[in-house]
Amino acid sequence: MNNPPELLPADRQRFLKEHLMSEIAAETKAPKPRRRLVWLVASPLAVGALAAVTLAVPDRHHGDDAPAAPVPSASSAPSPTATPLPEPTDPAGLLARAAKAAAGSPDPGAKAAQFVYRREIQDGARETKHERKSWMSVDGRSQGLILDPTMGGGRTDWPATLSTASGAPRTAGFSAPTYEFVASLPTDPQQLLKQLLSVDRSTMVAGMPMTPKMYNQFAFGDVQMIFQNISAPPAVAAALMQAAAKIPGTAVVADETDAAGRHGVAVVGTNGTMRVALIFDKTTGAFLGVREVLLADLPPAGPDGLPPAGTPSPGAGDGKGYDYASAVLASAIVDKLEAEPAN
Repeated sequence: MNNPPELLPADRQRFLKEHLMSEIAAETKAPKPRRRLVWLVASPLAVGALAAVTLAVPDRHHGDDAPAAPVPSASSAPSPTATPLPEPTDPAGLLARAAKAAAGSPDPGAKAAQFVYRREIQDGARETKHERKSWMSVDGRSQGLILDPTMGGGRTDWPATLSTASGAPRTAGFSAPTYEFVASLPTDPQQLLKQLLSVDRSTMVAGMPMTPKMYNQFAFGDVQMIFQNISAPPAVAAALMQAAAKIPGTAVVADETDAAGRHGVAVVGTNGTMRVALIFDKTTGAFLGVREVLLADLPPAGPDGLPPAGTPSPGAGDGKGYDYASAVLASAIVDKLEAEPAN
């Protein structure tokens, strides 16, 4: 008898299912012109620093006998002041500033036995707006917890990330991420991008050949998984922001809105026909939330479980304008389940 397949985390299963259904739908409809994604590259800003020099000039209103203003010595002269850099307004500049701020944030120094706490708002086309709290094990070896009124009973004991359905251990990685694993990732965006794109995806979608486009989308999905569920230390978070913007098929957008109405700069990618925006605070670089829009609703499944042939019906979000959105209200490292930060 064959062993039962390993069950991936719920969010990963949702991502894979949506991706598979979107790819199937894309194959069944006639090709149509696609929008061209424009790479946004930050232009270097060169600003010269000019030293202000005060010259001694006689007081002409009091004649030649008036004492001249003292000439400042080298030791007493005011320090040259650099001309402040202009605030960036272009998407790439905003993301670069946000990433720099994120990298400079204090590192919480998470320990293996601790938990990543998160309080957030979730909203969607097919669910009511609600608050969710979660505690995820830092090393993935302790059972976590999710408090969410839309889930069964409002309380879900989240299984250990590094366990299969049968309880067998497995190694942390992009398919089973933990905060501890994320903390080990490169802090250089280019190295991190290379690692994201080199992950073996051959067994992730059964029965379908992996295309370069799918590799790119899965890499972006890994970044989404980390920001949306796991969190990351400051230096790694900054690298993830910049690496995500370098994945082929993504773009940087200057202004996106999270589920709480807050505005931020976003890295936007796709998951099949789903447009996914990862939103960051323009000043602090903190992850604000995610916004997903189904660009074309998939048709109902046929008797064989696959979408019938035909063009998917237009529309997204059942009038909300988005299919799913979140807003992170608080995030911290805590010592035990149900513990919350003091502020």
